[in-house]
This record gives sequence, structure tokens and C-alpha cells, in this order.
Amino acid sequence: MIKGRRIITSIMLVLAIVCMSGCKKTPKAATFTYEENDAGNIVITGLTDKGRADAKIIVPATIDGKQVEGIGSGVFRDDTTVTEVVISDGISYIAENVFLSCYNLKTIEIPASVNSVGTNAFTDTQWEYDQLADKDELIVNEVLCKVKKESGIYNIPDGVKKIASGVFYNKEGITEINIPDSIEEIGAYAFAGCKGLAEVKLPSGVKRIEYGAFSDMNISEIIVPKSVEYIGNEAFEGIENVIKQ
Repeated sequence: MIKGRRIITSIMLVLAIVCMSGCKKTPKAATFTYEENDAGNIVITGLTDKGRADAKIIVPATIDGKQVEGIGSGVFRDDTTVTEVVISDGISYIAENVFLSCYNLKTIEIPASVNSVGTNAFTDTQWEYDQLADKDELIVNEVLCKVKKESGIYNIPDGVKKIASGVFYNKEGITEINIPDSIEEIGAYAFAGCKGLAEVKLPSGVKRIEYGAFSDMNISEIIVPKSVEYIGNEAFEGIENVIKQ
């Protein structure tokens, strides 16, 4: 028996050494799972069981002494328990689908530090429904996140700096979109599938046009101002004449 115990102990010791050198732990805070990105900052990746049980959740500015940079894709998705979320100052982005289908989420506090919002970040939440109750668009810190209008002419409000990903995706009923001079960035698939548009006029201050932004449209020509510093793949897929100034 003693010999057998020694063998078992040896095996456990070997496994412990292997895990110390090669097993990857899933880091956890009380409420979140997270990972460290290449810049050494924290990205929230999911909710723990405790997080799924909490009605009010605070997304902290730091975890383990490191800056929380953003909330990753789908972190709160389908969480019907949460009713209030407070995002701490210093967090810079909310990725796609973060609060998708959190039907009972009524309050979201978003700091001025958030400058990027992904597709469907707030879709099917009570908060978004309330925000759009008496206006045509949802704007978060100069980012156009959602447009309720489905047809006719739409004027993007002056002062908006970024059109988030997929805002006008497949809105075939819209016949004209006026883009103000304040726009600096156009997100992925922002206008994709807008077949009702006869033309698109880009303002002179645009700096970034992301992946597929103007793909699958019926326009034959678009003029790209010289201010543009970055154009994503297939940004103008299907447009015959892309004129770069």
C-alpha cells in the first residue's frame, strides 16, 4: 500500500508540474472572465455564474491592477437577469452583440471614454427601446450606433464622428443619406446592401472606411476624398468606379 501511495503521489506531482508549465487558466474576477491583450490591458470576455445571477453589474476600470480596455463580443448576450450596468470611466470600447437580447436591461451608464461601439451592441434591450422612443437614432459619444428609419431620406446629425458597423445594413428603403462633414470613420458594412441609394457623397474629413462599408449597393461611382488614410478590404465591392482624389 505504501508503494502504491508513493506512485499516486508521484503522478500527482508530475501533473502539478505539467499544469504549472503548460495548463492555461481562465482568469476570473468575481463577476467576469477576462484576458490580457497584446498591449497588456484587460478585455472582458464573459460572465461568471455569479455575474449571470446579478441584476446590477459594474464593469470596473481595472482588474488585477491592469486597465480594462473593452468589453468583448457578446459578453452579456441573452442575460435576462441583468437590469442595470455601470461601465467605468477609462473603458474605450463595447464590442458587437455585447448586450444583445438582454431584454430586461433598462439602465446603462456609459462614460465619455467609450469611443467605439460594435454591431447590435444594445439590440433587444429595454434601454435601446427607450432611447429610440422619441428619436430616429441612437448616438453614444459621437458614435452613431442605430438608426430606426427604414425608408426615405435620412440626415445623419451634425457632430457625429463615427458611423458604427452595420448601422444602415440592408436598409433598401432609404433613398438618400446625407453624411455631415464631422464624420471621420465609417464602420464595417455600414452601408452594405443599401440598394435604394442612387449616390453617396463622402465628406472631406473622412479618415477610415472599414471592411465592406459600401459593398453590395447599386451605385456605380463613388469619390474617395484625399483625407482617407485607411480603406478596408472590399469596402467598395461592386462599385465600378472608385475615384480617389
